[in-house]
Formats: sequence, C-alpha cells, structure tokens
Amino acid sequence: MENELVVKHNDLVEARYNLNLTEQKIILYSVSKIDTAKDKFNLIQLEVKEITKLIGTDKDRYSEFSSIANGLMDKKIYFKDRPNLDIRWLASSEYVGDGIIELEFSEKLIPYLLKLKEKFTRYQLKNIINFKNKHSLRIYELMKQYQSIGKRNFELEEFKQILFLENQYERIYDFRRFVLDSAKEEINKDTDINISYETIKKGRKIVGLSFKIESKDQEREVYIDYLNEFYNIKEMKFKMGLKEESFSTEQVMSVYEKAIEKAGNEDIDLFEYVRLNYNYIKSKARNKYSYLLKALENDYASAIGQISLDYYIES
Repeated sequence: MENELVVKHNDLVEARYNLNLTEQKIILYSVSKIDTAKDKFNLIQLEVKEITKLIGTDKDRYSEFSSIANGLMDKKIYFKDRPNLDIRWLASSEYVGDGIIELEFSEKLIPYLLKLKEKFTRYQLKNIINFKNKHSLRIYELMKQYQSIGKRNFELEEFKQILFLENQYERIYDFRRFVLDSAKEEINKDTDINISYETIKKGRKIVGLSFKIESKDQEREVYIDYLNEFYNIKEMKFKMGLKEESFSTEQVMSVYEKAIEKAGNEDIDLFEYVRLNYNYIKSKARNKYSYLLKALENDYASAIGQISLDYYIES
C-alpha cells in the first residue's frame, strides 16, 4: 500500500481546502486508486482494513471511517481561478459489504484528477504516511510541484490562504514554530526531499517566504527513472527544438515545468512556447539551459503573443 502513487492536477494542489490529516490521507489514497481503464473511474472501492492501517491503527475503525467519508461530502474546495464553483470532494459514500466502502469523487473534480499530460504532482504515499501535522502534507505537495526547479516563493498572505490559516498566527514567530518549522522537520525526516526557507522582507515587515527544495541523493535515480517511464524525453526535446542540446532528463523536465508555470494557463502549445524562446536565446547565451529558464520566465521571445496570433490567423 505504501508504494501507491498519487497524481493530482496542480490546480487542485494549489486549491484551498480545509481537511484534517486523516481526511487528507484518505483522499490521497483514494486518488492513488483511480483506474482510468474503468468506465466509472471516479468510483473508488477501499478496504476498511487498508484504511485503518493508513491512518495509524490496527483496530477496526469502520464506523469512524464511515463518518469521515460522510464528512468529506460536506467539505468544499475553492479554486482561485473559479471563485463561483461550488464543489465538494465526494458525491457519495456507501458500504457495499465485505469490508469495502465505495467513494464517488464529484464529477467536476475529474478533470483536476486526470488531466495529467500537462501539469501534475505525483508521489508515493510512503512519503506522507507518517506525517502527524496536516500542514506538513499540504506544504509537501506544494514543494513537490517545484522539485525539479529547486525553489519556490510565496507571498506570506497567499501562502496562509492556501493552508486555510488567514487571520491566524499573526506573530511570525508562532507561524514559524507551529507551521513552517514543524512541517520542515517532518518533510526532511520522512520524505524524498529536503526543504529550507527564508523570509522575504519589505522594510522591516515580513511579506513572503522563499523555499529551497532539494531531492535526497538516494531518491535521485528513482526520480529520473520515473521521468523516463512516464515521459518520452527524447520526443519532448524534439518538440521543444532542443534535440541538439545535451540537456539531462531533469533539465528537460525543468524546462517543461517552467513553461507550464509561466504559460500553462494560456491554452497554447507549450512545446512551441519553449521552441520560440529557445530560438530567441540560442545564439546569445553560453549557458543555454540557465538562460532558457530565464527566457521562459520572462517570455523574451513574446511567444505567447506569436502563438496566439498564429492561431487567430489560421482560424
């Protein structure tokens, strides 16, 4: 069970929702069970014995799990780009016999759980199974999104909103002690990454957080094998115009993820976005990988406008 993989659309990772640790683990385990080969893949069957192990007890907790599942049908999710969407995690929960509970994900969640080709976060359940702090799990997800990039910045209030902590921990000392430092300790101890952070100040006021994310050495080969298994890196390089470059698997993935970060909401061909920016900088830079990331960050080639214009003319 601990080797189950979780896949979640990044918009869902960054959505706001207020689940306790047990609820989060049940959701993640349920997500790992999605099988797109089935007609009704949003219907997930879970063994109560497995779930009781996941949430840390050997006792039969059917009645408690049933209560938790029912409670999830009342828990809302808030997407920042769809403020008028009223959506809950589960549409139904049913005990179907033989120690099996069937959960049904809400229909409108399906695109967020299954749109995997462009942007996603994926990790093994074993990395979160020992967490004791619910904020550790959410912060781990947010950091895994940027693992290949190695860093991530947040405005302080934005970060607290994602964690459902607005108007809490007004003293930064308390926020660091009970949320940030606790999460950092658990993540660094139990997962495949190490994180650290620094505060960002404007004058004397702390206004943001800058996280550094590092893959643990023993997990690097596993991560590269995973990328090669689920992506055709050679084909990606060709589509992005990088076939002449000796970029590593990780570097190719970093380039792609940077394109997603900066242009993923524009409904354009992300490979073309990379190709145009690469063509713009390839004769201007000695360290093409580093310069390409900057070009993607700032769209030096004005690629979004070019691709959108080409699409308009062709239409």
